[in-house]
Amino acid sequence: MKIAVVGLGGVGGFVGGALARVQPKTCFLARGENLAVILKEGLTVESGRLGRFCVVPVLATDDAREIGVADAVILAVKGYDLEQACRQIAPMIGPRTVVLPLLNGVTVSQVMEPLLPDCILADGCINVFSHLAQPGKVRQQGEGCRIVLGMMNAKLPPELLALGLELEHAGIPVEATRNIAQASWIKYTLMCGNSVALTRFDVPAGGIQQDMQKLDFLRSAYRELVSVAKARGVEMPEGLVEQYMDNFMALPPDTMTSLYRDLKQGKKKNELSHIVGRLVELAREAGVAVPCHEAVLEQYREFL
Repeated sequence: MKIAVVGLGGVGGFVGGALARVQPKTCFLARGENLAVILKEGLTVESGRLGRFCVVPVLATDDAREIGVADAVILAVKGYDLEQACRQIAPMIGPRTVVLPLLNGVTVSQVMEPLLPDCILADGCINVFSHLAQPGKVRQQGEGCRIVLGMMNAKLPPELLALGLELEHAGIPVEATRNIAQASWIKYTLMCGNSVALTRFDVPAGGIQQDMQKLDFLRSAYRELVSVAKARGVEMPEGLVEQYMDNFMALPPDTMTSLYRDLKQGKKKNELSHIVGRLVELAREAGVAVPCHEAVLEQYREFL
């Protein structure tokens, strides 16, 4: 398969590097200093799962027209770049091209669909700890990694399954599901709930773990997310909120989410609207009250 990976940050760099190591038709769509280093020295991946390696893709560019129509496009950009990225990748998309987003958010395909040409548009969730250590160098921690992929219409077309096999061959476990909405909401509940609590109180995990009132807020944030999912027809696992509370208590005290880190650093370019604002929007459509999330939007209004 000819696979184009868009956005060579922590997630895209790890997935793209893993693919380029075994799939000679892998292409990178990157930009700036990151692209310059990749063109000069290749992409270096230091991975707890796959080891250390350096790859040189068949093509790395900032112009999608140079890549042309691909069999699959893996989109791993930040939420605030999603609309621009959808416009940018149009030259790589044909009617049978699989487009797989791997970014924060929930059922991202619903946001992307009106922005893309006709294609096989999927949804994906990735569980991995990785980051761009410096331009051209990605670090992935631990052996844990998994991608869940599927489509909102519950179909699993052969092209999507073929992409899953390519990812498996690259060393990344893949689960294909006919219920990607549930998988997406399960991950979103954890990621968004944690981000809402950390940003609300402007503390890392340890500042919440020792305060019962803050823990109650976190529990309420998780419950809001589960309530919105259920109101939108998504069946959520029983006991998920308490499971996530237990998981939170086991986090290292200095744990931060990427959204909280960006807001703490005063970055105007952040995923507040894409992550928290999206939940408030979906809640209003479903008629569900989400005061925890609305409080964070109000608190950080200047960052929207």
